[in-house]
Amino acid sequence: MSLRDFIAAIPKVELNLQLTGALRRESLLMIAHQNGVPAQRQDFDNWLALIDRPDYSRLDEIAREAGSWVMYPEDIALAVYDMGLALSKQNVHYAEVAVAPPDFIGAARMNFDTFFDALNDGRDRVLRAWQVDLSWILSIPWDNPRSGDDVARWATSAAAKLGNVVGLGLAGVEGAQPVGQFRRAFDTARKKEIYTVVNAGSSLGAAGVDDALAELSPHRVTDSWGLAGQRATRDLLAENEIPVIVSLHRAQRLGLIETAADYPLRQLLDSGLQILLSSGMPSLLGADLIDEYELAGTACGLDIEALIGLMRRSIELSFLDTERKDKLLLRFDREVKTARRRLLAGD
Repeated sequence: MSLRDFIAAIPKVELNLQLTGALRRESLLMIAHQNGVPAQRQDFDNWLALIDRPDYSRLDEIAREAGSWVMYPEDIALAVYDMGLALSKQNVHYAEVAVAPPDFIGAARMNFDTFFDALNDGRDRVLRAWQVDLSWILSIPWDNPRSGDDVARWATSAAAKLGNVVGLGLAGVEGAQPVGQFRRAFDTARKKEIYTVVNAGSSLGAAGVDDALAELSPHRVTDSWGLAGQRATRDLLAENEIPVIVSLHRAQRLGLIETAADYPLRQLLDSGLQILLSSGMPSLLGADLIDEYELAGTACGLDIEALIGLMRRSIELSFLDTERKDKLLLRFDREVKTARRRLLAGD
């Protein structure tokens, strides 16, 4: 059994999947043609070329453009179903998916209720067909603070609680607007006792993480960079038990590191931080969750036990309710034992 086969054999969770960065090319192209996008957009071929060969400095822009081709409820349901199928092939049993309602509502032919029903229609189909459980993190775009109150209201509504929403997020190009403009929305989330997630440090480094912690007090931060050289920020995250989700492939594609071996993953883990791995935008980055764990092993030097620890911690730190979390942990431990036996036997 190879390292990759070992990773694939173990049940996993994906905690920072972004719907618009996980759209399968074939389905996206079909949706675009059905909705007349090529005829409406003179620059369609240019965007398609960027989706095929991304300019990684424009990842969030490309993802938003791809999402704009999704205009109808059936498009949303198909996108979610495709994502669930891809997750099932990776042996991912649970995923928390970030989706920004303002990117789909208004310009598209949907209001929030229609959009939300379509998300859960896709989710229900995924659960029935592939036994992959999905939860939603409704996100405010960094460049659209005016939508913050609406997104917070949607995310904290009774319908959202029944409709598998577990958190409020802040996503997109970090620093597009001052972080303080999102404070009221995050205060609403805290009062309603839902989780909060912030993309912090991806562009502004540790200073961006510091600002996000001071202004928004999130339960989790994603795509952070620059923590290795900032002990005070690391200590603050560790003391408050705030997990940091990273993508090795994203860091490499963005040019933050020359090779994956340059990522200070071991240093961050040894510093006491709760580091978790995610693929984030697998379609645009060209790497899924199995690729992330494999790279952590082959390039960053994590052994089998460390990888198992990362995968188990992702379940422990997910926003799953206690009953489902305990059930998944039992399955994880059982299947890890089986995979270990196969690995030792050389199967």
